[in-house]
Amino acid sequence: MKAFFLNLTRIIEANPKIYISIIVGIAGCCMLFVAEAVHVQKIVELLNTRDQAILRTAIEPIANKYTVARSLLLVFSFIWSGYEYLVTKKKLGLSS
Repeated sequence: MKAFFLNLTRIIEANPKIYISIIVGIAGCCMLFVAEAVHVQKIVELLNTRDQAILRTAIEPIANKYTVARSLLLVFSFIWSGYEYLVTKKKLGLSS
C-alpha cells in the first residue's frame, strides 16, 4: 500500500493533466448545474402556471438531460484521468 501511494505521488507530480481532468469534471458539473437551474427558471416563467403537474411534466425531461450530461462529463473526466495516469505510469516505468 505504501508503494502505491509513493507511485501515485510521483505520477501526479509528473503529469498535471491528471489534476486538469479532475478540475474539468468538477467545474463542468457545477456549470451544468447552474445552467439547469437557469433553464428551469426560464421554463417556469414562460409557463406562468401554478399547476404542479404541468410544471413537473415540462421540467422533468430537461432535468433528465442535464443529469445525463453531468454523468457523461464525470465518466469522461474519470476516463481521461485514468488514461493520463496509465500513460505517465508507463513513461516513468513504475510497476503495479
